[in-house]
Amino acid sequence: MFSGYWSAWNQWSLSEFQLIIFNMMMFMPLGFLLPLLSIRTRRFTPVLIISLIVTIGIELIQMLSGRGIFELDDIFHNTLGSIAGYLIMQAILDSVQQRKLHFKSAGLALCIPMAFVLLFTSALAIYQAKDLGNLSIRPAIKQEMDGVKVDLDAKLPEKAEMVSLYVNDHIYNLEYGKHMAELIQQSFDLQQKQGKRVDGMNRIWLFTDRSGISYTFNYNLQDGGWQLYGESGEAVKLTKEEVVKHREFYEKWMRDNDILSADTVFSLQNEDTLRWDIRKPVDAIAKGEKDFANGMVMIMPSAVGQKVPRDLFYMMNQNKYVRKVEVISPAQAYAQVLEGNFSVYNDMKKGDLLRVKQYELAYTYDSKGYYQPVYRFSGTLNGEQWETLIPAISNS
Repeated sequence: MFSGYWSAWNQWSLSEFQLIIFNMMMFMPLGFLLPLLSIRTRRFTPVLIISLIVTIGIELIQMLSGRGIFELDDIFHNTLGSIAGYLIMQAILDSVQQRKLHFKSAGLALCIPMAFVLLFTSALAIYQAKDLGNLSIRPAIKQEMDGVKVDLDAKLPEKAEMVSLYVNDHIYNLEYGKHMAELIQQSFDLQQKQGKRVDGMNRIWLFTDRSGISYTFNYNLQDGGWQLYGESGEAVKLTKEEVVKHREFYEKWMRDNDILSADTVFSLQNEDTLRWDIRKPVDAIAKGEKDFANGMVMIMPSAVGQKVPRDLFYMMNQNKYVRKVEVISPAQAYAQVLEGNFSVYNDMKKGDLLRVKQYELAYTYDSKGYYQPVYRFSGTLNGEQWETLIPAISNS
């Protein structure tokens, strides 16, 4: 119960919050119409019972048919939505009957909407007051570890040194995504087909060039990366002369627009893709106290003479140093694994064998763009490869 709220909080995802509201709104018509059927269904108890029977029946059908899962959150929100619809209809009927606004019924009808307004407003206030953002790697619910055997094949230190914290202004920054979309449009003479589209954590713009070829620009909120890809034909192998020409053009374009670091390493991939990489070891990131760039750019050019690429994938992160932070030890992080406080695709069950073979310090972005230290544990689960991330900053 309420795992949807924790998932929305951990990801700080508008779409997750919207899902909660939509699950309520879907059943408002049921509660809205029931009082119109008969005098009996104008009472609260029959409406509650009918709403519970309908929503539980739907959840059971989803589970038995394999087309969904049985979720307590859905039962709660669907029923609450039906009750909200019932209260609104009751306020209307009472007001019509008395030929004036029935304040008591109207007040009851506002209770559920106002409760959720207060809930989301409080969540926003708490989030804004937090120093760091939320981590999507945190699980909505803990794993049930009773009956799960866990073997540790690594030595875990009991203490940990302070490590560096960074921030990336391009994470969860819609203005940055819009700016890059405009840069792409202007640089490659593209025309926008329609407005921005939302797809989960992605913000999508659609373009066409002067010959009518369609292009998609996709900006990802979670990692600040973006991609431009077209609908033209197959990739073409590049000659050495074409590689030189394309490299000179795109390097100049990226450096003129300050999106390519000077210390990147160039390579040709699969004879059709230009690639620039800059990798910084985790140990250097953890101990460093300076801004740094990390990531890659991959460009699959069109024919020579055409500026717009067939595919441009940009994942070059500019991280600014913030301060040193205290982290929990690897042993303390492993204790979170033993407690089941980690994310896994399929839930753990009795009889599972989890072998934790190694750990390492890693970094991941939170919902405010901070590059936070985490611990990566890896090994096998019932013989299959397994790994998970555990937050290293205890209060993050």
